[in-house]
Amino acid sequence: MAKWLLFIFIGIVYQSSAQTPITLTRADFPKPTTASSLPDSVLFTSFNSNTTTAQNINGANAVWDESQLSGNAVYQNFLSMSATPLVFQLLFFGCDYAEPLLNNSGLISGGTVSDAYMYYNYAGNDSRLEVKGFGANMSFNGSLAVPVPALYTSPDVLYRFPLTFGDVDSSQSGYNISIPIDSTISIGLKRNQVRVNTVDAWGRLTTPAGTFDVLRVESNIKRIDSVSTPLGTIGFPSNPIEYKWLGQGMKIPVLQLNAVATGANVNVTNGTFYGQGYALGLPSTDQGIRSLLIYPNPSENNPIISFDNVFREPVSIWVHDLNGKNYGEFHFAADGKMFKESLPLGYLSSGNYLIRVQSGTYQQVEIWSKK
Repeated sequence: MAKWLLFIFIGIVYQSSAQTPITLTRADFPKPTTASSLPDSVLFTSFNSNTTTAQNINGANAVWDESQLSGNAVYQNFLSMSATPLVFQLLFFGCDYAEPLLNNSGLISGGTVSDAYMYYNYAGNDSRLEVKGFGANMSFNGSLAVPVPALYTSPDVLYRFPLTFGDVDSSQSGYNISIPIDSTISIGLKRNQVRVNTVDAWGRLTTPAGTFDVLRVESNIKRIDSVSTPLGTIGFPSNPIEYKWLGQGMKIPVLQLNAVATGANVNVTNGTFYGQGYALGLPSTDQGIRSLLIYPNPSENNPIISFDNVFREPVSIWVHDLNGKNYGEFHFAADGKMFKESLPLGYLSSGNYLIRVQSGTYQQVEIWSKK
């Protein structure tokens, strides 16, 4: 009898400690509004690595320990459509948000890209998140950069919701655009690709930012970029693979590894993990702070902080760099509904800083750039 009781007890303990796979919906991903210039932006850390082995672990109830990762902290903006150039807004009308891109970011091989935005859309009654295309200033071989909106002939589907373990889906997408070099010559850019997404694992992932319950999505992409000139067409085939560990409410992957497959070999080139810092401009926590302004931005000396202190609460302000290091802390009494103060930050080195403003229990974080 005692043995049976022991077995039952062990079974209860085992069941209570076992994990179950999470389910993800549209609510776990970005969807900014016009309420803030940085309404859905998130800190993350980027790193270069070809030694990470997390991509090799899949299946149910997996455990990934990536606590050793390190790199450079940056932040990711997700912008409302109104925050992007008008010429692109018109073509991508109806999209839900845009992501500014700092470099080519896989847009096209053979061209130079600047001031680029990727456009995202939740389609099918929020049943999928898709890339509708990109808008960018683009040049080829030193030509003058011109605005080029590239609307995909069919969307690149990143996720289908609800996202659960074992899901498999695919999409075929591409674009065909022309860049004028002068009044008589143009360059043709074309992409054809097939994406296959597989939710191949679930479990717990540890990074320097903490431990998270996650789903892992592997995206295998077969891509051909081509450049057409009066002299002929050159193709650039590639096989990028994206590994994404996704958590509830995180908006960006908790961890992402970017790899390139060459034959049977898969080489992880770089990655990112969710930042150990503050989510920026969270609409759920700023009810007591309205119309927050930090100006001049950028500036060389002392920025002015102003906002509508809705509940006339005492105000605290912290200044951090993108790695979370604290460079200043300020506290003010609640003198009235409108708050306006100058912060003595001229001593800081040039760079980007997070300014966290708290009024009572409400807070908001924005970026200020020191010249």
